[in-house]
Amino acid sequence: MQPLVSICCITYNQAKYIRDAIEGFLMQKTTFPFEILIHDDASSDGTDRIIKEFELMYPNLIFPIYQSENQYSKGVRRILATFVFHKCRGKYISICEGDDYWIDPFKLQKQVDFMEKNEEYSFCFHNAENYYCDTGLSSHFNLKLKTGTYITKDLLLKWIIPTASLFFRKQSLPNPIPDWYYSVITGDIALELLLSKEGCFFYMDEIMCVYRRNSINSLSLNLPDLVLYQEKLLYLYSCFFKNYKGNSFIAFYILARARYDLFKVKTYARHPILEGLKNKIFNKK
Repeated sequence: MQPLVSICCITYNQAKYIRDAIEGFLMQKTTFPFEILIHDDASSDGTDRIIKEFELMYPNLIFPIYQSENQYSKGVRRILATFVFHKCRGKYISICEGDDYWIDPFKLQKQVDFMEKNEEYSFCFHNAENYYCDTGLSSHFNLKLKTGTYITKDLLLKWIIPTASLFFRKQSLPNPIPDWYYSVITGDIALELLLSKEGCFFYMDEIMCVYRRNSINSLSLNLPDLVLYQEKLLYLYSCFFKNYKGNSFIAFYILARARYDLFKVKTYARHPILEGLKNKIFNKK
């Protein structure tokens, strides 16, 4: 049966966590069929063996992609776009990385119900519980965000989307996906920006997943120097703006966000990329 939703999961050396992620997928109660695609990047800690356990139990539901060589170490970035998205058969794609997990059995049903009734939306997302693996403490991902409609500029002011909550129309993916997407530091932010070009998006203020912070192999434990990280984000904004064909207020918010980020890390305000953005906004040569 053709799945309505394709669940996409990427993992590497997350044997400690992957079982929680898969069980979160399997507990979903829906009125529609879905499929589970799990990409394992040649894990060496037994993550692949756990996936195979579930694959044997649910051969018509779980479709793993096993790498014999670690693709990330070979320089491959954006694993989902490179190896997974083109295999998705669903009308919708739902993402959950291997160290996060879902806790609401009706998560997918709620998101499908909303998207089916609101065709003008390109994606939707929801709140999450932050769980800090190093301290055992937890908090809400979004404290002040309210249920409602949001647009591109909202993504540029603050990080508001837990990746494990992202649910989007497959047709909203750019075709082809721009080359710059494969070179930026954070694929989730870049993906959300690209999807936002195809329509507004909706936030549900319900905690339906757990976002593990400071987990094994997580970006939060492997960030470059903070100034370098902010400059790489600035490069992402620059690429997005260069390819954006919308109103100039989008460029303004990119500029404002870039200035804010650079100010936070106490680096200089007159950054070459920043000046280039400003010149593009005001048509300066």
